[in-house]
Amino acid sequence: MSTSEPQPKPAKKSNGLKLVDFETWCNLLLQRIFPVWYCVRYVSEMPMELLGEINPKSYLAHRWLSLHDTHQAAAASLEHAGDQWQDCAQLLLKVYKTRTFKRYLSIRNITAVESSTSESHYDHIVEYAEAECKEIPTFHAEHFDQLSHELFSEQGKHYPFVYREWDGRYYYKNEGEPKKFAALLLHCSEKGRDLSVKAEIEIQYADLRAVEILRSRYWLLLMKREAAYQIAYLVRAAKIPCQLAEFEWRRSDLVFLVLKKTDYRTAQIVDAIVRRHFPRSVIEWGRYLCTHQVPFRNR
Repeated sequence: MSTSEPQPKPAKKSNGLKLVDFETWCNLLLQRIFPVWYCVRYVSEMPMELLGEINPKSYLAHRWLSLHDTHQAAAASLEHAGDQWQDCAQLLLKVYKTRTFKRYLSIRNITAVESSTSESHYDHIVEYAEAECKEIPTFHAEHFDQLSHELFSEQGKHYPFVYREWDGRYYYKNEGEPKKFAALLLHCSEKGRDLSVKAEIEIQYADLRAVEILRSRYWLLLMKREAAYQIAYLVRAAKIPCQLAEFEWRRSDLVFLVLKKTDYRTAQIVDAIVRRHFPRSVIEWGRYLCTHQVPFRNR
C-alpha cells in the first residue's frame, strides 16, 4: 500500500509584507486626506541628486550656460502647456536682452572664443594655447607685435566681442581658427603684456525688471528631472497648478518646476524644498538671476 507524500503547507504571508502593505495604505490615505501636508513631508525627506555645475568653465563660449537658450526652451514648454502658462512664457522671453557699445577693450579680459575645431576640454583660452599653439612662437616682443598686427590692424574696424553680465565673462567672436589669438593671449599672460583693441562689444544681460515681475508671479525651481516628476505628481494630487519646463539643451537632465504664487499653499511646499535642498540640489531661478550680476564697465 503506497503512501502519499505529505503536501507542503501554504506559506504564510510574512509580517514584513503586511507591514509594507499597511504603510503603503496609510501613505495613500494621508495623501488623499492631507495632500499638502503629505507633499511637504515628502519633499522634506526625499533624497535629491546634486545639480552639478550649470555654468562650466571652458575656452569655448558655446559650452557655457546660455540664458537665451534656457529661456527659449522653458518658454516653448510653457506655450504648449495651456493658456494659464502663457503669461509665464512671455515673461521668460522678456528677460534676455542685448545692447552694443564701441569701446577699447583690454584683451586680457578675454577667457574664451566662439568657435574652434578642437573639441578638447580647456578651462580658458590660455590653457588651450599652452596645449594647442606650441608651433606659434611667443617668446619675444617681436612675436607679440607680429601677432597683434595680423589680428587687429585693419583700419577703422571694430572687432566683435561679447560680455555676459550674469557671469562677468568675455569672449571673442572669432571668424577662423583661434590659434593666433590664443598665442597672443599666452604671450600677454607669460610676459605681463596687454593690448587694447577697438571693439564692438555686445552686452548680454538679464532685464532685472522683467525678472522681478516673473518672481512676483511664479516660482521656477531648477532641479533634476526625476525629482521634478515626483514632486509635480504630488503637487497636482493636491489640486495645485504646476508645470514642468525644459532647461537648455546642454543639460537635458535638468528641468524647471513652475508654480504659481497665487495659491498660498505652494509657499509651504516651496519653503520645504528650498529649506532642505537649496542650493546644491535646487536653485530658485529668479533669485539666481538677481544674485549673479556683474554689470558691464568699460575696463
